[in-house]
Amino acid sequence: MNDKKMTLENRQKAYQQVMNGEAILLDVRTEWERNEDGFEQKSLHMDYELFTEGKLPDLPKDTIIYAHCKSGGRSGIVAHVLKAHGFKYVSNLGGFDDWTALKKG
Repeated sequence: MNDKKMTLENRQKAYQQVMNGEAILLDVRTEWERNEDGFEQKSLHMDYELFTEGKLPDLPKDTIIYAHCKSGGRSGIVAHVLKAHGFKYVSNLGGFDDWTALKKG
């Protein structure tokens, strides 16, 4: 898993894992962005700013994590930070539009 934006095929696999409870969808957008654009009910929200302050999610290091933001930039940085702190399975899903496109099928 890496911090570059995922391919469509890999995003489809991620969608299934999140929906089946096998992975975490980590939303690193601001609260304002979530209110403006919507959000996935199954997501874990942790604003990107918290990562810049050195905070990390309270999750086991072997959790499968798919990070997303609005366009994929911040989630790529977060994926890199999480991997640097020992999280083993972290990928940059991309932007929220990438996620909503998967839901529409």
